[in-house]
Amino acid sequence: MASALLAKPVLGLTRSAALPARRTSSLVVRAQRIEKAQVIQPVNGDPFIGMLETPVTSSPLVAAYLSNLPAYRTGVSPLLRGVEIGLAHGFLLVGPFIKYGPLRNVEGVAEIAGCINGAAVVLLLTACLSIYGAVTFQSEGPQVGIKTLSGRSIPRDPLQSAEGWNKFAAGFAVGGLSGAAWGYIMTQVLPYYS
Repeated sequence: MASALLAKPVLGLTRSAALPARRTSSLVVRAQRIEKAQVIQPVNGDPFIGMLETPVTSSPLVAAYLSNLPAYRTGVSPLLRGVEIGLAHGFLLVGPFIKYGPLRNVEGVAEIAGCINGAAVVLLLTACLSIYGAVTFQSEGPQVGIKTLSGRSIPRDPLQSAEGWNKFAAGFAVGGLSGAAWGYIMTQVLPYYS
């Protein structure tokens, strides 16, 4: 319908003879395809994996660092991994509550309140870990084994099961509360903090 209306000339609109017709020149610009070295590519060239391979993520130094983090050390039991991660979190959570908590200006109370708040956050995080484990590992159905290209069977990570995750959460609670207790000892008993 619209094309039929546009094809008909509009009456009363004609080019004036006094004005000369303007010449228009057309210049076509096309982008030239230059092969560039792509730094960021999908892992193994497969864009459907959802992981990008960058110089940082594929670096041997970064791979060695990530392999040594407690969450990825498959040779260590889930309980000990949880204790190690909990110790770090429990100790590091105390500081912000001491320095930036609501009782930061009260003499002698800020440190104790900060340690108690750090321990409370560790307990909340432990509850979150337990809920995540209960939801993620609900069904203990048949596990599909992982094999290498040569056919050798790779044992599964014990953390990726309901029992392993419960041990991890228990270790996180013990480690986190121990870290908060160490923060209390550092602020109240040892003279290293003032």
